[in-house]
Amino acid sequence: MAFAKSSPLGRALDLLAFTGLWPAAVAAGLVAACADVLVDAPALGPRVVGMALAMGGTLVVYNVDRLRDIEGDRRTAPERSRFVDGHRESLAALAVASAGACIPLAMMLPPPSWWVCAAALGLGLFHRRLKGRRPGFAIFYVTLAWVAVVVGIPAAVFVQDKEGIVTALLAASAVGPAIAANLMASELRGEPHGPARRRRLRVAGAIALAGCLGVAGDPATRPLLAIPLCALASVAGFRNHERYGLLVLDGALFAGALAAMALSGA
Repeated sequence: MAFAKSSPLGRALDLLAFTGLWPAAVAAGLVAACADVLVDAPALGPRVVGMALAMGGTLVVYNVDRLRDIEGDRRTAPERSRFVDGHRESLAALAVASAGACIPLAMMLPPPSWWVCAAALGLGLFHRRLKGRRPGFAIFYVTLAWVAVVVGIPAAVFVQDKEGIVTALLAASAVGPAIAANLMASELRGEPHGPARRRRLRVAGAIALAGCLGVAGDPATRPLLAIPLCALASVAGFRNHERYGLLVLDGALFAGALAAMALSGA
């Protein structure tokens, strides 16, 4: 990704990644993809509100975490840390504005979605403290927080019966492993090349592949296969580079969400 430092496209992608807009777009895409498999032709208004709420919450959690843990990020993401260090006030304002937007957005959705968002927000805001005490546990609870948002919000809005609950669980069985594989690979930024890293990448790839098992035999949720498959491809092509972790790994989830939406509408 040599273009990243010099080209306008590279600078634009860096801005998206360093401000949290890129992972926020991933969250919105996953919400939309899950909504498409939970119900035929989901209502546009609630779908868009759910996407916006996921984006706003991600921006809050992402920027609060980055602002609180700049020193801890310097080894694995030095360029992002320099960006955050130089734009503290702007990123803090973005987090505050996003938090303010989340309140009316949440009020436009059914009450169950409020509890989903509260759980995800709690896990996100305590991430810095939790990961310091139990680093290995971080992948589990961050995955849980993401699944709560991207599956939980559309489920709270659109699921009406037991069949819908089963569909939501199948959706989580595809999205959760894809996110977990993404997180495992992201943790390897800055790690030296060697047997330990290759072993962890194989485990991440196997987890992503496991995300295909539940939905492969279910026509309703089968479009979500695209998400773990894209995650698998990004893990298989892993590069020990900051921008690969911030742009390509997350971008694979976004690409998988777009593909899932296209397949749902086919």
